[in-house]
Amino acid sequence: MRTPAGSGTVPSVPGQRAGSVRPPAAAERLGPVHWWHAALVAVPAAALFVLGYRRRWICDDGLIYLRPVRQILAGNGPVFNVGERAESSTGTLWQWLLALATWVTGEDPAFLAVGLGLVLSTAGFGLALYATCRLHRSAGLLLPGGVCVLLAVPPFWSYMTSGLESGLGAFWTGLSWWLLTGTRRGQDARVTYAAALVFGLGPLVRPDLAVVTGCFLAAQWWVLRPSGRGTAAMLGSAGALPLAYEVFRAGYYGILVPLPAIAKEASASDWSRGAGYVQETLGPYWLWPVVPVLGALAVLLVRRTRGQRRDRVPGRASLAVLLAPFAAGLLLAGYVVRVGGDYMHARMILPALLLLLLPVLVVPANRFTGAASALLVVWLCAAVSPLRTPFDVRSTPGSFNVRSSDVEGLGDHNPVRTATWVDNWPALPEGRRMLAEAARSPRPTLLYFDGERRLHATPMRADSPYHVVIVGRHLGVTGAAAPLDAYVNDAWGLASPIGAHLTLERWSWPGHEKFLRNHWVFAEWAADRPPARDLRRAGASQETVGAARAALGCGRLAELRESVRAPLTAERFWRNLTGAYQRTQFRFARWPAAAEQALCDGRSAGGRSGLTR
Repeated sequence: MRTPAGSGTVPSVPGQRAGSVRPPAAAERLGPVHWWHAALVAVPAAALFVLGYRRRWICDDGLIYLRPVRQILAGNGPVFNVGERAESSTGTLWQWLLALATWVTGEDPAFLAVGLGLVLSTAGFGLALYATCRLHRSAGLLLPGGVCVLLAVPPFWSYMTSGLESGLGAFWTGLSWWLLTGTRRGQDARVTYAAALVFGLGPLVRPDLAVVTGCFLAAQWWVLRPSGRGTAAMLGSAGALPLAYEVFRAGYYGILVPLPAIAKEASASDWSRGAGYVQETLGPYWLWPVVPVLGALAVLLVRRTRGQRRDRVPGRASLAVLLAPFAAGLLLAGYVVRVGGDYMHARMILPALLLLLLPVLVVPANRFTGAASALLVVWLCAAVSPLRTPFDVRSTPGSFNVRSSDVEGLGDHNPVRTATWVDNWPALPEGRRMLAEAARSPRPTLLYFDGERRLHATPMRADSPYHVVIVGRHLGVTGAAAPLDAYVNDAWGLASPIGAHLTLERWSWPGHEKFLRNHWVFAEWAADRPPARDLRRAGASQETVGAARAALGCGRLAELRESVRAPLTAERFWRNLTGAYQRTQFRFARWPAAAEQALCDGRSAGGRSGLTR
């Protein structure tokens, strides 16, 4: 129904309570657009693009995404190995975006991953800056604030590329913030539901971003205050794609989360290691001195927004909108600390840090914020000057500076192609030679590592579904070098359904705690009676291999193998779907004798085993 001119009311979103709130005129709502505000967006975004371009690279973990992309385009489905449904990609949307880009262009997916990451992250930072300018525009002149942190901290530049989902994550965060700051009562319903749809993509960008989805949806609801039907429509828009994919994941892969989440025990706790991980991010880049400054700016903005609510200032920034990224950032940071951080230096804490910076990327100008902004600019100049020693060490007690290690190992400051890795990774030339020999061999061959990380070959059983199986310690580059019809047996469980479900019995670098020992590899692939010389090299014995082989054929471990290797019929999909929760929880002992006893004597090894340090 049309609203009479001058009535003071506006059409509401379907399902939203008819309210009597008249949006202020555009000039009242947004304030004047100053050339300085445009510069606050354009200049930092351009600088970040240049900084990210100078540190462009793809890491071994980024290469892990590329083998499933190649498998998809070859018609084998979203798998790491042909004939085994394992979800090795944590970022679902990133995997499919790379597959689409590779299909359209025919370009090296590694090169595309670097280029897309750079473009998406730059766009995300630009959107975030624009959204914060819009949030505070009614205050008049704006000054740089948290954007100085983006310009001062090298990990932000490094993970603009890297081949991981980080660039897509920055873009989704910036886009979601832009949509949230534009939320107004009375807006078109299609805009509301489109924003909810974007917010809902968080778990598909990366599972832990579900907390951001929840906070942004809550803020959107608080601003709009829809009725029950409107709320249901918003939740339906947000949840449709994630829920549909979750059903596919459970039926196709047989578990509820990506395999790396099980390998890394994403529900475990190690608070002390996580606290150390945060310190190793904040300390080297001189971030501790700016934390109180940014905290004071955040408190000032919250008080200002609450004051506007009391004074009923037209076009006031919603307190819910302002608090949403703070809440999301704190929850995400808390989760990272709880799980013990990550083995890659700074990577996992950057999304939380970006969220905490969103409302204070730029700040309204007054005497206090002017002084704070000046301090931040001086700090930025000092942080990027020779006064601060570059943090390029290979490792720390709790994490690994992956970029420094990769650049040193490859002898290339900007490795952006698959061929750069395959041709130059120090441990790979021997592996490529042995892969070629195994491919020419008349009988199936297993390539495994001894205790000194030297690669050896041993015969496989004659009925093996693969002609070549190679153990992958560096999963990304091994997967890039191995043919698609070869089986890459991941030693760390990120792409191995067997290795991922080992019980966590030790704490080390996250993602490197469940090492699949050779007795399991031999049990699954080697000949019935492996040569004694190969057993000695592998650090195994005929007894341990026999026990492991028995365990693989018993109980829930046998059912786990069946869920990922049996032909995907409608019945298999349903059984996978209905058993996904129990399968996700299932763990078994890493030592073959203990696993055999628990699995083959009728005692279940299911459920989450206790963790020992």
